[in-house]
Amino acid sequence: MPGKIKSLITRLIELRTKGDKGLVAPTKIKLIMKGIDPDMYDDASPDNPVVIQRVMTVAKEMGFNLE
Repeated sequence: MPGKIKSLITRLIELRTKGDKGLVAPTKIKLIMKGIDPDMYDDASPDNPVVIQRVMTVAKEMGFNLE
């Protein structure tokens, strides 16, 4: 199912920011610093198990479970 990476990143940003638009940019920067550029992925991006696992790991480091 293409787009899983995008949906995971979007969900992580939603959970971390809790609707505060001022926290979106810092959250994206944190993801970039962890090696995940949210702007590189869209709904048509192929699912890469390595990237999916990296997003899940970063989410756990932030205290969120995306499963």
